[in-house]
Amino acid sequence: MSAILFDMDGTLIDSEPLWLAAEKQVMEEVGSTWDEADQINCLGGPMERTERYMQERTGNTKPFGYFGSRLDFVMEQKLLNELELLPNALNLLSECKNANIEIALVTASTGRQMRSALTRFPENFFGATVSRDDVSVTKPNPEPYLKAASILGVDIRKCVVFEDSLTGVASGLSAGAQVIGIPHLVEMKPSTNLRVIDSLASVDLKQLLDWYPYLGSRIGK
Repeated sequence: MSAILFDMDGTLIDSEPLWLAAEKQVMEEVGSTWDEADQINCLGGPMERTERYMQERTGNTKPFGYFGSRLDFVMEQKLLNELELLPNALNLLSECKNANIEIALVTASTGRQMRSALTRFPENFFGATVSRDDVSVTKPNPEPYLKAASILGVDIRKCVVFEDSLTGVASGLSAGAQVIGIPHLVEMKPSTNLRVIDSLASVDLKQLLDWYPYLGSRIGK
């Protein structure tokens, strides 16, 4: 069996502008600044890296963990109240569901943030959901994608991963999956097991089945 495993931030949901706004807000609260260059340095997580970066920017004036906790709260509110799905996200997911293809959500965001984002999708839409809180090590480690495949009972080598960050791509590739990269704020070049597309809107289920025929093994079953 196979499955399609989707990253969340920047892949299915238009959360990167919300992250930038949240990071700016949290840094302004402590009298510091934040811009798109800072966001790119932290893109794709994990939160520990963002925490260390913010600590360094502010001279370690806050207890370690302060920025992660504050960002978690601010982002939860933004995801609940301001979040939009990226173009074609729901259509592609629905195509997969209707074709009996397993789908999962795999994110380096916290469970709190993931649950907030899930309110924008139909209830119990994903066969598996994996957040940063569900693994011992998050992306770029392969554990998140390996865990999602295990929950679904599928072979990770026959799974296709959608990712928008280099951190997420590294996670999917090291897990053994085929990866489709949708570059956002970073450059991404095709390589072995990595296909790069312009946007989620440029692909549909028919195209995916042309690229990865084994995804159709359960269609009609």
